[in-house]
Amino acid sequence: MSVTLYPGSDQPSRAGEHTGHGKDEVALETSLPCEDLAVMRQEVRNLLRGFHEEFVQDVELVCNELVANACDHADGPRRLRICRRGHGDDDELVIEVHDASADRVPTVGGSTAGRNRGNGLRMVQVLSSDWGVRRTGATKVVWARLPVPV
Repeated sequence: MSVTLYPGSDQPSRAGEHTGHGKDEVALETSLPCEDLAVMRQEVRNLLRGFHEEFVQDVELVCNELVANACDHADGPRRLRICRRGHGDDDELVIEVHDASADRVPTVGGSTAGRNRGNGLRMVQVLSSDWGVRRTGATKVVWARLPVPV
């Protein structure tokens, strides 16, 4: 797993820190090896150190579900991007999972991986303030937004 660092920095910014990079602050951007999602979950926990534990667990679960969908149903390369948008009381954390399968759009409650699968996006719906899919050419982004607790 590779983490993109800010220019001139030797450490990734934490989502709760303001870096002076403007309103759309990238906190984590990483390629996704699908063999071990525990590594991704640990990176998310590290990124959100200092936030309310419930918020961290919600973000970790949303990331895990969106990444697992990309690993199970989409072609690579796959990337996870987490950024904080806004400043003040209306901040939100935006989670984006990029992949190379624009033709395969996830559906809530359905899965090609088996009849006991397909509930991950239901959890994403419940935990996030909004979510959706954006297609650009041959790629797509599945995204979710969660309000940052104050």
